[in-house]
Amino acid sequence: MAAQETTKGKTAANAIFFVVLAIAIAGVVNLLASRKFTRFDLTSEKVYTLSPASKELVKNLPDRLNVKLFMSEDLKPPFKSHATFVRDLLADYAAYSGGKMVVEVIRIGEGDTKKEEEAARYKVRKSSRGVLSANKVEIGASYLGVGFDYHGQIESIPIIETDQGLEFEISGIIKQLTVKKKKIAFSSGQGELSLGHGGASLLDQQLKKAGYDTTSLELKAKIPDDVDALVVAGPKTPMSERAKYVLDQFLMKGRAVAIFLDGQVMEMPRGMMMPGMDMPQIARSNDAGMDDLLEHYGFKVRGDIVLDSRQNYIGPVTVGQQVLGINHPVFLVAGPLEQNHPITAGIEAIILPYASSMELVGALKDGKGPIQVWKLAESSKYSWRPAGPFVFDPRGARMAEGAERGPFPLAYAAQGKFTSFFKGKQIVKEDGTKVDANVSQPDVEPMITEATQPARLVVVGDSDFVSDQYTGLAARGLQAYIADLAFAMNIIDWLAQDEALAQVRNKGMQNRPLKAVGEGMVTLIKAVNIFGMPLLLVVIGLVRWRVRRAARRIAHL
Repeated sequence: MAAQETTKGKTAANAIFFVVLAIAIAGVVNLLASRKFTRFDLTSEKVYTLSPASKELVKNLPDRLNVKLFMSEDLKPPFKSHATFVRDLLADYAAYSGGKMVVEVIRIGEGDTKKEEEAARYKVRKSSRGVLSANKVEIGASYLGVGFDYHGQIESIPIIETDQGLEFEISGIIKQLTVKKKKIAFSSGQGELSLGHGGASLLDQQLKKAGYDTTSLELKAKIPDDVDALVVAGPKTPMSERAKYVLDQFLMKGRAVAIFLDGQVMEMPRGMMMPGMDMPQIARSNDAGMDDLLEHYGFKVRGDIVLDSRQNYIGPVTVGQQVLGINHPVFLVAGPLEQNHPITAGIEAIILPYASSMELVGALKDGKGPIQVWKLAESSKYSWRPAGPFVFDPRGARMAEGAERGPFPLAYAAQGKFTSFFKGKQIVKEDGTKVDANVSQPDVEPMITEATQPARLVVVGDSDFVSDQYTGLAARGLQAYIADLAFAMNIIDWLAQDEALAQVRNKGMQNRPLKAVGEGMVTLIKAVNIFGMPLLLVVIGLVRWRVRRAARRIAHL
């Protein structure tokens, strides 16, 4: 009896000891967690973890930033979970800011006019939201948005509908409010994509969200000194000598230039328009007058269109009076992309509609000189170039493949001290007249013949990928086109030497194309799916039957 009581006493003492130990461990863990913030994130893109760029941004805040999260008290799923996500995300920002970012959560009840007025002052709006519950759709209005106040300047995310891209939006607003903006100029006058609706307005909107100033200018007068990068997006008419001179001298000052150039453009032959019939489009060379300039720098955009029947995506084509989305070889997928450059890091693939192939020429081809070059994108090994004039057939998903096969380079980046295209030539004045570069002229800046410091240059054999026609497809369900916008934004970031937010932007903006496989592999996969699983179940049944039979024999012995 005494031994039994002793055993019970030991058991009780052990139980009490382990309970006290567990409480002590929990207390120590909580104490350490309160002093050092950390989080375990097992998602592939670390969606629930702040990127180093976001941490650095709030860590270096110059002054106090007030942030208010406005949310209705009666939020329904899925918006309730969105509210939890953004609240935790803002708490992470505040934790890494060292006290400079102060976050306040304001819950707004029905009829609370005072808080509603405060939300309006912070540019947060009530939004109508449909919620599916109990087999019915309920429509109601509620608040879920964030306002940012820095020195009295207020910016906001007025309505939050999804978790995707929130970190980029928040970091972009913080950057807008607290960091000096860089200016990006888009050239005009040669048929380029404009910054207005129908041009590259979606790219323009994203640049502004990322904290850039944008402007449009003709390449006549000298490019202002406050411009950090120049973008020439899709010129369709020959560039004048003056425009080329302005671009060249901008590059010679160690600045940055992006050129998105189509080698060919599609057009309908004149006189062939017939009512009620789908007329073919024929590719013609795009005379942008930039070949000599680009070849001097070491790049050549060929007058062709690269096609790919295996690695392509859905794109808009006109059939009859309708615009349909179909897979077609002209919407080729370039990828997987190399991850060794900030422009392509974190992006697996992009879609380049009607893209032209590129090649290196001169010293760059030989790998000589002071210029460092990176190949950003190329077509797959299944791509080809048409042997003759390319005629676009919207129903021609299966086309006769040309003999000249890929992969073909489609985009390059370069950095270094370039030599002026106009070295040994005359200065081109604003009125188009030319003067001797060796003689000082009044009101004429001397020609810069060698880059004063390393400049950055990006050349892509396509301009469609930045146009609203294609970037806007992401909002219509074709999510892969988001990667095109990320690619364009990363180009601007690299040109402006402001790559910090690129890693934030790439979260959730992935295009992961399936690898192209041959017909034999497709047949094998089908056979495995049809016959493999039933056969596997039969094998498992036979093994189980043999095991049970053997067990019964042993039991009878």
